[in-house]
Amino acid sequence: MTVADPGPDPVRRTALVTGASRGIGKGIAIALARAGYDIAITARTLNEGDPSSIAPETGLALPGSLATTADEIESVGARAVSVRLDLLELDTLAGAVDAAITGLGGRLDVLVNNAIYVGEGNDRLFADCGPDNLIKRVTGNITAQMLITQRAVRHMLAAGGGTVCNITSAAGQTTPRSPVGRGGWPLAYSVTKAGFHRIADMLVVEYGDQGIRAFNVNPGFVATERVVAAGDQLEFVAKHGITPDVIGTAIARLIDDPTVVNGSYVQALDTARELGLVPERTAPT
Repeated sequence: MTVADPGPDPVRRTALVTGASRGIGKGIAIALARAGYDIAITARTLNEGDPSSIAPETGLALPGSLATTADEIESVGARAVSVRLDLLELDTLAGAVDAAITGLGGRLDVLVNNAIYVGEGNDRLFADCGPDNLIKRVTGNITAQMLITQRAVRHMLAAGGGTVCNITSAAGQTTPRSPVGRGGWPLAYSVTKAGFHRIADMLVVEYGDQGIRAFNVNPGFVATERVVAAGDQLEFVAKHGITPDVIGTAIARLIDDPTVVNGSYVQALDTARELGLVPERTAPT
C-alpha cells in the first residue's frame, strides 16, 4: 500500500503573553497552546515561592510561576519559552521581547498585553498615594505596555502583520459609584487603564492597512489567585468572578475569531457564554 506524502509540517503559530505566571495570563497562554500556538510567557516570578509571588494586599505567597505555566503549555504539546520581565525595568523590555521571539523561532503572530503593575497602594485614595506609587503605576501600566507593544509591532510589520490583544478593564471606561475601599477602584488605576485602552484603536489607525490587527478585551470579574488571596478587599470579585481557565479559553477564541472588528472593544464574558462555558447569568447586573 502506498502512503501519500503529507507534505511539510505546517508552521505553528506563535504568541507572546505577558503576566502569565498565574491568573488571566496563564489561562490565555494555556488556551492558546491548546489551540495550536507555541507560547512565550513573561512575568517576574520564575519559580514557585519567589519574592515576587507575595500578594501586596495580604503578604501571602501566591501559587504560580513561569515554570509551572511552561510545564502546562508543554503538556499539551506546545513549545514554551519563558522570559523574566519586570514592567518597571524599562531598559530591559525590548530585549525581553526580542528574546521571546527568538525563542519562538523568529516570528510572532500574536501579542497579548496582560501584565500590569502589582504593588502596594491598590486600596488607597488618590491623596493618600505617594508620588513613587503613582509613578510606578503609570510606568507599569502605560509606559511599559507601549514599549513592549512597539517592539512587538516592529517585528510584526517586518513579517507582514500580526495581532495585538490588550486585556483592559471597565475601570478605564466607566466611573464607579463608590471610591476605592467602598466597592470602587483607585483613581490611578482607572487613569492608567484609560490610557492603555487607547493603544489598540490607534494601532489600527496607524498600521491597520499594513496587516496589524488590534483590539481590547474586557475579561470582567475573574477569580484569580491574587483576588482570592486578597480576602475581604476583593471578596465581591472572588464571589462573582469567572475562573482564569474559562476566561482564558474565551479570550483565545476571540484572538482566532476573524469577525472581531479591528480596533474594537469586546467582552470576554459574552464569548464565554456563547461557548457554553458559563451560565447566562453568571455575573451580576
